[in-house]
Amino acid sequence: MTVAALDLPVNLPVTIDRRQVLRLQGYKTAKDVPTPEVVEILDEALREAEPLIQPRYLFRIFPVAAVSEKAVELAGGARLAVTGAPRRWGSFQAVGLGLCTIGEGLERRVDALLAQREFPVAFVLDSVGWVAVEALANELGNQICNRLMAEGMKATPRLAPGYTGWDIWDQRVFFALLPAQDIGLRINDSCVMIPGKSLSFGMGVGPDARVDQTHKCRRCDLPECAYRLAPHRAAGEAEGLTVLGAPGDHAAKLRRLLKK
Repeated sequence: MTVAALDLPVNLPVTIDRRQVLRLQGYKTAKDVPTPEVVEILDEALREAEPLIQPRYLFRIFPVAAVSEKAVELAGGARLAVTGAPRRWGSFQAVGLGLCTIGEGLERRVDALLAQREFPVAFVLDSVGWVAVEALANELGNQICNRLMAEGMKATPRLAPGYTGWDIWDQRVFFALLPAQDIGLRINDSCVMIPGKSLSFGMGVGPDARVDQTHKCRRCDLPECAYRLAPHRAAGEAEGLTVLGAPGDHAAKLRRLLKK
């Protein structure tokens, strides 16, 4: 197997889930009903976001030379410090690496709104950006899985550097192997991607790769994560059904700013 690029659509749809935007603002349960004023701010943020979201992505598949509990060695010499790859991804022959971003336009607009002290719209617009890039990654993942299935292959769920079990410094490997500049992406010395509303991910690929339908937050080992969308799996609990929960509360930060 050689390095390969799948035949994927040039343009991917990005659908913003209003509920997820509100979750990031602290409306976590059915009992947390936003006021008409909040709904109006949300509508304004969504209108602002529409022309600012410019989805772009890269995805390549790299053959694997060796796999251990501590790392995945790619053909060509690159090394991915993924702990427990056989347990996470099963038997896989290659690794798919991806980068996606919604561009820098939305972040620039958020900065401008903050400078104007338009805090409510700025914070909601920022949340829209995070929901948008996650939606882009999900759509890209679906497209990848569909294309691979058509070829008799499977892809594991997405995993990213910085998540439990994958060293954040492997962002450098992504940027060495993928032409990130083609989609306007770069990283700083701390391996933070710029623009910020961007995601990286890896997937095990092969006919016998492990396909796991469990929600990604149920697989995460950080029980107190502020952005959690599904409950943490209890010790010894088998991975199973997807259960949607609640992310963290950004509304508290907003309230503090509004008091200044």
